[in-house]
Amino acid sequence: MNRRISSPAIAVTAWLAVSCSGSGSTSYGSPTVSNSGSGATGGCSGTTPVSLTVKNFSSWCSVSVAGAAASSAATQTMCVAAGAVDLSATANATFVLGPTPWHDTAGDTGSGDPGTVTGSGQAAQSATTVTVSGASACVSVCCPGATGTPACPTTSQCP
Repeated sequence: MNRRISSPAIAVTAWLAVSCSGSGSTSYGSPTVSNSGSGATGGCSGTTPVSLTVKNFSSWCSVSVAGAAASSAATQTMCVAAGAVDLSATANATFVLGPTPWHDTAGDTGSGDPGTVTGSGQAAQSATTVTVSGASACVSVCCPGATGTPACPTTSQCP
């Protein structure tokens, strides 16, 4: 039995092959995610001109940036639109959110930001925002051990 494959089917297949191949980065259309710690893939431009780096101290939290899938990567770098960017974190097993897990966010007045916490225990989630502009921005987050040890740094981990 012979089947005819149309040009649109070939084009879609080719687009998927190019879109799904890569260098360790995952693209969600907007924003672009790189968990390699080496910066956003291909630079940031157009509608997502700001390179946002989120440093997750010792990978103790699971962090979502701009609604993308949560990651426990030590560093996430994403191309995002200028303005407010949503962030959320949950603690990984044996860790907790702690009183002020975020640094360099809109709610950080110098000693950290608790974010808006929902849920409790291991299901607790902290949500906050960062307002970004220019070429790049950085925030850090840390979820300490459930007993307070290991402890988190009390200052930002961003340069």
